[in-house]
Amino acid sequence: MGVGLVLVHQKETARDPPQDAHYMLSEIREEPLVLGETLASLAYTCRRVAAELVGDGLDAVYFSGSGTSYHAAVSSNYLASVLGSRPTQAVPASELSSWVQGALSRRSVFVAFSQSGESVDVLSAVRAVKRKGFRSVAITNTPGSSLSEIVDYSIVTRGGQENAVTATKTFLCALAAAYLLIIDLADAAGSINGNKDALNAFRGEIMNSPAVVQETIRTCEGQAKSLAALFAHNSSFFLLGHGANYATALEGALKLKESCDVMAEGYAAREFLHGPVQILSKDTPVIFFSTKTDYDALELLAGKLRGFGAPIIQVTEHEPPPNSEEQLAAAGGLSEPLSPLSLVVPVQLFAYYSAIDRGLNPDKPTKLTKVVK
Repeated sequence: MGVGLVLVHQKETARDPPQDAHYMLSEIREEPLVLGETLASLAYTCRRVAAELVGDGLDAVYFSGSGTSYHAAVSSNYLASVLGSRPTQAVPASELSSWVQGALSRRSVFVAFSQSGESVDVLSAVRAVKRKGFRSVAITNTPGSSLSEIVDYSIVTRGGQENAVTATKTFLCALAAAYLLIIDLADAAGSINGNKDALNAFRGEIMNSPAVVQETIRTCEGQAKSLAALFAHNSSFFLLGHGANYATALEGALKLKESCDVMAEGYAAREFLHGPVQILSKDTPVIFFSTKTDYDALELLAGKLRGFGAPIIQVTEHEPPPNSEEQLAAAGGLSEPLSPLSLVVPVQLFAYYSAIDRGLNPDKPTKLTKVVK
């Protein structure tokens, strides 16, 4: 289902949610607009930063963040490994000093994600790599933040104020900014065998992603609401993804934990067979994320899990067989490495409506704050 829509809805104020909703829902619905604004505003910035980083020499790229921002780092690392010829690694910010040690090349680059730009773990990680001589890039939604002040390059997304503790629109904006930067790094470095057509195709898909996200919301919001009611009494979920959508599974699980007070774990799809499958039952729904390219392979795995009685929820752009299990449909139009931009949206909506059905306020989880100090 490719799309080519024109965005027509108006930007909502971030101060007051609609009377019948919460900030989390209004911020999900705002994603197409802020995603488009982020892409339009950062096209030149990302190209300039990439050119300077490659021009000064580039040996390796590290991506880092905490929580949702770490999942953006994992997703970015995947795209960078697909497009680039240089080593890349995603590291949780709180683990940076343990995982990145020794004499490393000073021509490495550290890309730090933080919505607020005030996360203590992310700030500490940037200071640590700067002592090693790394160049640093911030991808943040907050201009003038502490993070933007200490890095060499600051890339500021246009997500606007995000009131819900459960991050949604800022995650998509961070992905879009990172994807643009990675494509421009590959372009400047002449990666993927100098195939400009392939890079231009990826760039075109990203610029069309706001329309894809808008169509995904239109298609799946009703489905998400219905499925949330169906599974309102389940307290454990597993989320499985492959390739680019391993990160989507991690992020989807976090959204369910944060907003619904349930146990939810994300796994690389076949890793689930190496132990966790033992606790599967009819009471543990499994949410699969799949694109058209990996749907058939993941369907084989889903068949195994059906044999244990587990309910299956498909988050996919693929047209499923008639009378198949519950589905949350995502619009097509994005290649597999870019597909997290659309496939994460259905599970954001599912998490929101699941919280409502459980009598919880998804904007204000009781033990969480917007910024971890």
